[in-house]
Amino acid sequence: MARPTKAQSVAIAQRRAEAVAMRMTGASFQAIADKLGYSSRGAACQDITRALEAAVAEQARTVEVYREEELQRLDLLLAEAWAVLKRQHVTVSHGRIIRDEETDQPLIDDGPTLAAIDRVLKIQERRAKFLGLDAPTKVEAITIDALDAEIAKLAAELEADQAGKAAGAAAAEG
Repeated sequence: MARPTKAQSVAIAQRRAEAVAMRMTGASFQAIADKLGYSSRGAACQDITRALEAAVAEQARTVEVYREEELQRLDLLLAEAWAVLKRQHVTVSHGRIIRDEETDQPLIDDGPTLAAIDRVLKIQERRAKFLGLDAPTKVEAITIDALDAEIAKLAAELEADQAGKAAGAAAAEG
């Protein structure tokens, strides 16, 4: 089978788009086939299915591309933060480097290093969330019915305990 020309491909895409639009508004496959010149309702159905599958596949490719771009950005940010982390930072006050009085060496400023560590951790946290690497958080939902059932259970235990103590006291007296 020969490949469709560019003009034919455009016509096919337009017909598919119109068929999908008609189907989304509730048109039957037979009505779509009749209006758009499909050979049968099955041909209209198959063409619409192909169009929708192609749209889903394209959307999945787009999402994957976006994910990869986002991971690349995170990699770049991490590299920059790591470079700041590895750099040695000196203490500056009023535009002048502060030096140790005994050694005349510049005083090291740990603030930028600690800030870079925080930034690296934030980037890593974002990456872990993005990739779903973290274990899911356990959530325990307590309903009113569950609370009522627990209260009834504890009340029954309390009554049984009190009945047991009363029976023991009566036996001790008798």
